[in-house]
Amino acid sequence: MEDCPPGGCISELATQMAIILAGKQFIFTFSQFVIPIIISNKTNCLKKFKPNLKKKEIVKKVKTPWERDYLLADTRDVFAEYLEMVIQYGFVTIFVAAFPLAPLLALVNNLLEMRLDSFKFVAQLRRPIGFKSKDIGIWSSILSCVGKIAVVCNAYIIAFSSDFLPMMLFTLDNREKNAKRKDMLSGYVNFSLAVASPEMTGLDEPCRYWAYRDTQGNYNLFFWKLTTVRLLFVIIFEHVVLGVVKLIDIFIPDITESVQLRIDIDDLIAKDILDANDEVQEPTKKKAGIGTATEAKGSAGPSSPLINPASSNKHPRTSKSNFLDPADIV
Repeated sequence: MEDCPPGGCISELATQMAIILAGKQFIFTFSQFVIPIIISNKTNCLKKFKPNLKKKEIVKKVKTPWERDYLLADTRDVFAEYLEMVIQYGFVTIFVAAFPLAPLLALVNNLLEMRLDSFKFVAQLRRPIGFKSKDIGIWSSILSCVGKIAVVCNAYIIAFSSDFLPMMLFTLDNREKNAKRKDMLSGYVNFSLAVASPEMTGLDEPCRYWAYRDTQGNYNLFFWKLTTVRLLFVIIFEHVVLGVVKLIDIFIPDITESVQLRIDIDDLIAKDILDANDEVQEPTKKKAGIGTATEAKGSAGPSSPLINPASSNKHPRTSKSNFLDPADIV
């Protein structure tokens, strides 16, 4: 692999991003739109190209909607759609510092794909089977992880691939020298070019190259100060951005107030319906319990030797049949 030029690899990275988002993305979207059309119309296309096909009078039959749907292409899983969006989100967020035009290209592509997908699902694919889902599942965690990686990558791109921090550090170190001058970066280009001695290059004249080194080729003090500043910038940038994202997540709810109010109303209505259903079923259960007890008593009839029919509704100890009649004694 070739080394990056002295100015860095930002230009090459921007070119690759332009090819991916402006070229490959539109080609992939177009292929997703054309393939279902070819699959759904393959029967008619084959009939047109069959050799020696005798022309016959064909009576066109009016097909029902479900017959027309059956001839369409089968509905595919939405895994490919989610994967495409996650990959695009990763390219746009991770390398946005190198190619700031990436969000605009992604927006144009998504607007076009939204209309093409709507036409594809309505007119070119069979009706999918719907099912309930609480959220997008594992894709939410993947997007959150990609967002955190993007913050770190952009921090390193800004810190190590741009001249922002070297210029700022040079201005602070030479503010006393350049205080009387209007240009605070006076002498920066000459300072950023190191001198290679003739002994190192084998040439008669010294050679200048972009680096923070001394005449012996060792890193100078400014390089180590700049490396420390870059690492501090990465840490501060990461914490600030992630903190802002956390605050936005706290203060902006995932569910709007109107939607949450509607959910609470639906839960309250469902609870009232369940309570009313329980109140209706309680008397029925009581009646069913009384009927069961009566049937149990009725099952023990005259054939039972333990219960006297004449005293079935009385206590056995106070029943008249268990005591002698005084008239019988006399």
